[in-house]
Amino acid sequence: MASRLKNEILKNEILKSEGLKSEGFKGGRVKDERLKNEGLKDDERAWADFLITRVGLLLFCTILFISAFNIHPLFIQQDAAGMMDASLSSLASYIEDVDSTSIQGAHYYTFDIDPNVTIDISSKYVSAYSDTKTGRVTRARALMTTFYPQNSLWNSRPGLLEAIAGRCGGRTGLGEDVLEEGDWLSINEMLDQAGTELAQEPFVPDTMQPLLVEKVMLNIRTAEGVERRGVTIVYQ
Repeated sequence: MASRLKNEILKNEILKSEGLKSEGFKGGRVKDERLKNEGLKDDERAWADFLITRVGLLLFCTILFISAFNIHPLFIQQDAAGMMDASLSSLASYIEDVDSTSIQGAHYYTFDIDPNVTIDISSKYVSAYSDTKTGRVTRARALMTTFYPQNSLWNSRPGLLEAIAGRCGGRTGLGEDVLEEGDWLSINEMLDQAGTELAQEPFVPDTMQPLLVEKVMLNIRTAEGVERRGVTIVYQ
């Protein structure tokens, strides 16, 4: 009886030992599987980082390549705009200087600008534009004074005096041919008409020829005596 009991205990110990070995084997296999899965996940992350880096580099190179082609045209436009700004500033200053004087006379302005640049002159602005390889470049400058380029009413000093005489009973305002005070209203109406026309269709000078800027002084009889009033005209 004691021998039988001893055998049963021994058998149970053997079974228990084998069960523990089996559990250990299963646990080891699970642990190996987990490590293997983690290794695969690390590989996937590495590949993802690699692909993202490559895509980023490709995008950067593409943007840099496109920018390289756009920089040169940008410099072309900036150079053209700078040249036109300088020319317009020179022309505007010249006209303003002539207008500021009370001495009658004609002054010649010589353009120093690329012949491919077109100049527009109205009664208050000078502007320029040029068609470059990258598109049209346009610049403008307002003047501090009002002047009158040639238009459909006159295209020179003699034409201006003829237009004045036609509205003022034959009086021109030169020398002893003094205008009446009421004539100035008719002259202003004529000048306004010319200004409106020039705003819609500016005068386009030939930049290969000199430009005449002239101050025309008119004598006008007023209650205080004879006054001198000037009109600045621009023509070729």
